Amino acid sequence: MISEGWVASSSSRLKDERDLVTEIDEQVERRLRSELEARFPDHGLQGEELEDVRPEAAYQWLIDPIDGTKYFAAQSSLFSISVALLRDGKPVLGVVRNVTAGQDFHAWEGGGAFLDANPLSGRKASRLATVIANVDTPGSSKLGDKERAWFEEKLVLLTRNVYRVRSLGSGALSACWLATGAFDAYLDLTGLGKPEDLAAGWVLMQEAGARVEKVHVEIGPPRLLAAPPAIWSELRDLLL
Repeated sequence: MISEGWVASSSSRLKDERDLVTEIDEQVERRLRSELEARFPDHGLQGEELEDVRPEAAYQWLIDPIDGTKYFAAQSSLFSISVALLRDGKPVLGVVRNVTAGQDFHAWEGGGAFLDANPLSGRKASRLATVIANVDTPGSSKLGDKERAWFEEKLVLLTRNVYRVRSLGSGALSACWLATGAFDAYLDLTGLGKPEDLAAGWVLMQEAGARVEKVHVEIGPPRLLAAPPAIWSELRDLLL
């Protein structure tokens, strides 16, 4: 379904000034909801395009039918399907399908992280000077003057202290590539990332050996930081 739609470039509409939704988003979410509903009739269902089902349930499935819709609509390969299971609000299982590469990433609490059948353990960076950090900046255009100044200061500080800063713009795939070792760290510098964008990735990064926590900073919401334990505190200190 999704591969054919990508090649054919399905019709799309704007949800707001920047966010797109396509027919394929809605079709994929309906398909996943239907299959999860059949297997887990007591679980809640949350997604990007459709109304929540059983929001009071202890177990909640978070569905992002296409993480990176703008890429998808532009026929770029940087998009994925992301599904996570939350237990009492905590991500405990994550699955990310890298559609165009034919890769399936999955992880569950205490069970490890995998690319297809291959276990993942990330890259064990121990010095900031060697770190490739993926920096996500969701909603940065909405920041007020003081928070924007903080954001810009920290972004420059990162570029001066790590080997390289990248900004992939796909939370789910960024998390997967931290789990493989392509990235050493993941930072959300605005704190405005949507739960469905990174819930599955949270489990993948954590089970691949990263320390994944939200850092309370001087202004705005907590910022997500994921990195090997040996450098996590040093990166946190850059945000404080």
